[in-house]
Amino acid sequence: MGINPLMWKWFLFLSFGFKGVFPLRNVQVTIPKAVKVYDTVTLLCKYDLEGEQLYSVKWYKGNKEFFRYIPKEMPSMLVFPIPGINVDLSKSNANEVVLRDVQREVTGLYRCEVSTDMPNFYTMIVSSYMYVVDIPSENPILHIQREFVEGNYLVRANCSAPPSFPAMNITWYINGLKVNENGRKIINLSPIQTFPMDKRRLRMTVSYVSKEINENVFQGGVIKVQCVSTLFHLYKSEDVRYIDDDRPKPWPSSVIGFNGISAGSSFFVQYICWIVIIGVFMLR
Repeated sequence: MGINPLMWKWFLFLSFGFKGVFPLRNVQVTIPKAVKVYDTVTLLCKYDLEGEQLYSVKWYKGNKEFFRYIPKEMPSMLVFPIPGINVDLSKSNANEVVLRDVQREVTGLYRCEVSTDMPNFYTMIVSSYMYVVDIPSENPILHIQREFVEGNYLVRANCSAPPSFPAMNITWYINGLKVNENGRKIINLSPIQTFPMDKRRLRMTVSYVSKEINENVFQGGVIKVQCVSTLFHLYKSEDVRYIDDDRPKPWPSSVIGFNGISAGSSFFVQYICWIVIIGVFMLR
């Protein structure tokens, strides 16, 4: 009775893998963190067999195998259908798999399993997550409220990023300097309609800031407030608002009289004095 190869793999791993003599090493995957819908994507799997012969390389999305390479078999490459995954066999081999026209529903965890040939059947698995995203055409929307409190402005602002999956990141800047947000909310929207079986939901990020602004922050009488939304390296957009310094200004020195009395007030005092002097002469 023969030994099941899978059982043999686990026996060898338990026997040698924890003792530092496991010959299959340096298995690494290079998988993009995020790609756009309909992109062509290359998944890389590199390994050092340490003199062993390669038995197979298998690729999984989640727990489902979609590509297999076994050099001793004909054909050496096999594809197993998974919705949204379209393997380009002409560009795939023992170290890489090329996916064409990737779809949203193939967002998930990808695993590369490398196995050496008999008699050892050493096996190692490495994995990485990949997002497939739509790039929004909209920009973030910034709303600002302000009020004058004890000589300073109290600025309250909120910024809503366009719906996306996953949710976008929002960063705030005042006069080009990054400031921390005071709060954030992630709103789950309806499921993506194109794929009713897709459990992913579009999400909208809403971020809030509340800052007290004094006169030293104004540059040329203006404050620049920026809300910048990003989605990985694939999307970056912003909305900008300007706040004018319309606080009450002191009287210019050109209209200020002696001892801080304005020219208008000085004229009024002189007018009263003349009335008093004329009254005195009339009473004599």
